[in-house]
Amino acid sequence: MFFLIALTIGYVSRLAVLTLVLWIMIKLQKMNYNFLGLLGSAALASALEMIPYFGDYIAAAALGLCIWKVTGASIVPDVLFTVAVGYALMFAVQMMLITGLTPSLSSFRSHASDESGPPVSVAAAPATAPEPANQTDDSEPGKKAADEWLKGVTIKGTTENGVHSMILISVNQKNYTLVTDASIPVHTTNGTCRMRLVNVSEPWAIIEVNGENGYLRLH
Repeated sequence: MFFLIALTIGYVSRLAVLTLVLWIMIKLQKMNYNFLGLLGSAALASALEMIPYFGDYIAAAALGLCIWKVTGASIVPDVLFTVAVGYALMFAVQMMLITGLTPSLSSFRSHASDESGPPVSVAAAPATAPEPANQTDDSEPGKKAADEWLKGVTIKGTTENGVHSMILISVNQKNYTLVTDASIPVHTTNGTCRMRLVNVSEPWAIIEVNGENGYLRLH
């Protein structure tokens, strides 16, 4: 249920931002358009973006065709310019919203603690990541299965709030929000796995991958 709610919120926010930036770009270029066509184009592109791996490319191509039909403008350079700049502005707005939201969520720490009763003790991450077991001198140091899944995963933002912490990660040109309440499917270069945030403790974020803990450096 939590995953469906997060998915819906992500889709609606992406649709709203994309519609706004496309409308601004079209108005600035004084193109002909109708709002329902513009809204439908943004809705289709936002849905296609959620397809794993190739969703961004499919969405960009579909959006270009839709904007071409809606505006009747030339594909080069008007439509390509509108789509390229529109996606760039959408990414910038999303980053601004995430950056602005992070300190706001952190400000609820004391309020959340008062309502949820005594603080829950969570084991802190070690200062250095634990050495993997079964290493040999004549072979490359092994990695935990969780750490193998976490290769190529980067942290884009964090909100430290005890058991209510959350982080924003990026992998395969996709952003995912990990929380402590539920695991979500994440599409990595090694395939699809389920990830859940266990704890955030400088300088590490502890991520549960398919039931096993791994470590990501925060900075």
